[in-house]
Amino acid sequence: MLEQVQYERFISLMPKDISISFKEAVKEKARFIVLKKGETLFDEHSKNNKAYYILKGSCVRYIITPSGDEKAIFFHTEDFLPIIGNVYVRSQNSSVSYLIKANENTEVLEIDLSIQEPIKTDTVYIQFAMQNALSFFSIQNQIQNHLIGLSKEDFSRWLMKEYSFIFQRFHSKDIASFMGVTPTWLSLLKRKLAKKQSP
Repeated sequence: MLEQVQYERFISLMPKDISISFKEAVKEKARFIVLKKGETLFDEHSKNNKAYYILKGSCVRYIITPSGDEKAIFFHTEDFLPIIGNVYVRSQNSSVSYLIKANENTEVLEIDLSIQEPIKTDTVYIQFAMQNALSFFSIQNQIQNHLIGLSKEDFSRWLMKEYSFIFQRFHSKDIASFMGVTPTWLSLLKRKLAKKQSP
């Protein structure tokens, strides 16, 4: 059960006309979690039906390669796609798994989606959730298209222009991993781009 302060923080994220039954169910079922930097929020093997709202902080989604290496594939903050869910379905044909880790000390609300009735009947929440899901896939698709379609240098320039906070909030090794380059290469490129921008 959420404390009043935590509950009010969650309600501030929701549409104003969300149903009272949904609010009450969330207050009873939701859980406030504080993650330390590097702690796992959930992984592919987490057997849960939950959604997570970042209230403060940031997380990185990683894939785990067959050799056990972690490679960053997406970023989340309290202002940038703060809703995280178990969006990938496990596949027998997959050679990789995934997990979500805190990029820094992070405060998260865990919503148990087993509150079926309020979710099924609250059209305002359904529309809100769908809009957020579509936003996630749209932004992810745009970024991945640019990553694949541009040179590494052009992609870095585009990403710095459109999503500069990624370079301010996340570790260079994770950004480099996401881009498919080494941290040294990324550092040299950032210096090069900085020189071009300086008068």
